[in-house]
Amino acid sequence: MSIWTDQTPSKRCDWIDQLRGWAVIVMIEVHVVNVYLHAGLRPDWLNYLNGLVAPSFTMAAGYSLVISTFRTDGTLRPFWPDTARRLGFILLCAYALHAPGITAADWTVLNTAQKARELFKIDVLQCIVFSLLILQLLARLVRNPRVFTGLALGIAVFVPLVAPHMWAHGVADGLWLPIRGLFNGNTDRGVSALFPLFPWIAFPAFGAFLGGLYRHLRVEPVNGRARWSEPRFLAGLAVLGGLLLAWGASRQQTWLWGGQWLQENGTWMLHSQTGAFTYAELGAIANTTLPSVAARAGWILLGGALMGAIELVRPRWNGPNPVKAASAESLLLYMLHLNMIFSVLLAPAVIGLTGWGWGSLGWPGTLLMTALIIGLNLWAGVAWQRVRQTPERMRWLQQKAVAVLGVWFVVGGWWTFRHFLQSPELAKEPYRFLNAARTRKGLPPTPDGLTRDPEEFFREAERRRMQLSAGARAELSRQILARRESR
Repeated sequence: MSIWTDQTPSKRCDWIDQLRGWAVIVMIEVHVVNVYLHAGLRPDWLNYLNGLVAPSFTMAAGYSLVISTFRTDGTLRPFWPDTARRLGFILLCAYALHAPGITAADWTVLNTAQKARELFKIDVLQCIVFSLLILQLLARLVRNPRVFTGLALGIAVFVPLVAPHMWAHGVADGLWLPIRGLFNGNTDRGVSALFPLFPWIAFPAFGAFLGGLYRHLRVEPVNGRARWSEPRFLAGLAVLGGLLLAWGASRQQTWLWGGQWLQENGTWMLHSQTGAFTYAELGAIANTTLPSVAARAGWILLGGALMGAIELVRPRWNGPNPVKAASAESLLLYMLHLNMIFSVLLAPAVIGLTGWGWGSLGWPGTLLMTALIIGLNLWAGVAWQRVRQTPERMRWLQQKAVAVLGVWFVVGGWWTFRHFLQSPELAKEPYRFLNAARTRKGLPPTPDGLTRDPEEFFREAERRRMQLSAGARAELSRQILARRESR
């Protein structure tokens, strides 16, 4: 039987596995490039490509929710304990990433008021968990996979329609900080949500719609056969992606900017079909509109269909599949690469040894660093897949990891404290001990302990043998001089 006519009900969706796996890999590239590449070297096409990572990741989460929540007979799998525990663990990891740190030093001498508030920043993992909780609640209210599929599509369309209004100045300001960032990404009390539910829940909801379609066409058997073959579904996915991309790209500019400028109470506002917004608000909401969401979803579906087609026809080989390992262990790789970059490689002591700080590398060095970090993470994903085959060994390693984290909580971070005690000029956070350290070095105190003199910073950086590019020096000078204006 040809794959084009094979209507055997699907047990595993390869294209979504490929999409999630590649999204994780490109996500690592995004963070490495954003950290190490000289400012201004990133081309626009790369910025746009990197901007598709989070939508892909969140869409895959919504897609998988339908397959894992509804059985083939249409009944619901229980939410407790497995799903609840899994989402709870992801949420714990999400907040741990934005906690002041994972050491006692981070929570005490290296803590600041702003760091404490950053704990409640809504990032991609929080967005995924809260979106999935809402979709889980909806599934259990309607208890019908087809009705749920239609409602998920409704959410995916409705949210981007109202999201620009949620981003208007002052909306949700002053709300309880743990939920404030769910509404928009405007800065409030120094915290800006990276992935507020408006519009980001649209991607998991659209993924849930696609998952419902896949379940109906490829998973749910009719007389022992699926309604569609896998190639037919992938072709339909590509057609839908092309239509979404064409519509979104053609309407994105006029949807937001087409209208008439009118002055209201001394403020110029653009009145369009989206609403009435100031120029500053228009810049903030550019990626929240329905055409923007549709265009990105279109690119993702085209890419996913291509990945699925390649997976169907490619030769099979023995051995582990790193992309599938990245998909299956996406949370592990997400946490691992972020901690590898931001907790280890960007630790002041490590930067002092290597000179590799923010914006310190050109393309060759950045590509080498990207390949190295991706390779290490894929190796970890494949290795953990092997460990999972022996549950006893997996539990033993998990217990040891918890023990190591406990030890690290006690002993970790103190060399960073020592680093800034010796070099308070290099600090970028207003730690409480900085002025005392400055006084011991004969430096004048400042309102928050942070240097106001770029040359003071560069002298200490040179003594520490830190390598700073011209671009990095210019950016650091700008940041340091800006402190004079803010105080």
